[in-house]
Amino acid sequence: MKKNKIKYDEVTNEQSFGAYGFIDIVNGTTTLADDRFAVLQAEADTTFSFENEAENGTLSASNYVLLKGTSRYGYFKNVVVASGKLVGYYAK
Repeated sequence: MKKNKIKYDEVTNEQSFGAYGFIDIVNGTTTLADDRFAVLQAEADTTFSFENEAENGTLSASNYVLLKGTSRYGYFKNVVVASGKLVGYYAK
């Protein structure tokens, strides 16, 4: 049986509410290699690529579409926006 690794601690709560800051990631922007994001939120219909350091699920994608007002949670890095606008909430 696989053990759930989710921890509900101070860092998790702070990440969930953007306590580590955010950045607007717009068309043509590439994030820095050291940047990690706990949440990506679309402020417009957005097409982008990313890598996700999460244990399961979609670990990388190109031409991923996120519709305006929706979010994805994970541990994202190397985010490149082709069109639209994301808000990336930093992970600790």
